[in-house]
Amino acid sequence: MTKQETYDFLNAKNIEYEITGHKAVFSMDEICDVVLPHPECDAKNLFVRDDKKREYFLITVT
Repeated sequence: MTKQETYDFLNAKNIEYEITGHKAVFSMDEICDVVLPHPECDAKNLFVRDDKKREYFLITVT
């Protein structure tokens, strides 16, 4: 899915979401320099895929 297709899917399913764009960060220390709308809600995202690059997953841990 493209980014727009993802938004269209969420909208079609009436799934609420909020978009916050920022530069890539690779540690919790680096995120201190990024202004986020909900600083009380720290989370870490991890993107993983299978060896054949067919399945992609986003894991979010608070």
